[in-house]
Amino acid sequence: MSRVQIVQPPRIAVWLVGLFVVEEETGMQQQILGERFSDMASRCGTDRAGRWYWSQSVKTIAGLVGRGLRTAPWLIVITTLSAAFLLQFATANLQRVIMEFIALLNHHVTPHYDSKHAASHLFWMYYIVFVGSLLISLIMGSFVAMVAKRREMIATIALSVVSLIMTVTIFWESVAMHYAVDPSLFPRIIVEQLSASFLIVVGGIIVREIRSAAAQSLSEA
Repeated sequence: MSRVQIVQPPRIAVWLVGLFVVEEETGMQQQILGERFSDMASRCGTDRAGRWYWSQSVKTIAGLVGRGLRTAPWLIVITTLSAAFLLQFATANLQRVIMEFIALLNHHVTPHYDSKHAASHLFWMYYIVFVGSLLISLIMGSFVAMVAKRREMIATIALSVVSLIMTVTIFWESVAMHYAVDPSLFPRIIVEQLSASFLIVVGGIIVREIRSAAAQSLSEA
């Protein structure tokens, strides 16, 4: 007797759709997609079925995002805007807080640096602030995801986009107001902000995965 080979849909696509499931009934879409994938794979081959599954997954995610926004618009808007302003405030004052902490360690005595040590000091200060801003973004993304409950990914993606827009707006507004801002720093700032936006979404993924694992363990108990 020959064995029937069970063809599974692309795991990454299945995982991505699962991240955006808002309610239990919307999770049935994954099961429907899986059944259609198996049918298409048996008729047209796994490659074509895989491409179809990816295209349908993108459409399904878009539909789930729209559903999540329609069912709880004010939760997403208020949470996203509040977190975006708090994130901007925290990152803007991070360097000052670090400088005050260093001054406290040095008993409020400013150490003397020659040119070589000053360059090294500025280098490490920049990367400490950069890493600190990334950690703040990760924490803020996790916090927003916890507040948003079943809409973790929608809220964190919205926060990452709003944060990016705010950073770009503030930068070019500072340039237009002739503040001490170098326009040539814009590409580096964009790279830093994109990294921070990515970690915001990562925070949402972490919270979502923890909740999904906890819910699965409770259902199996």
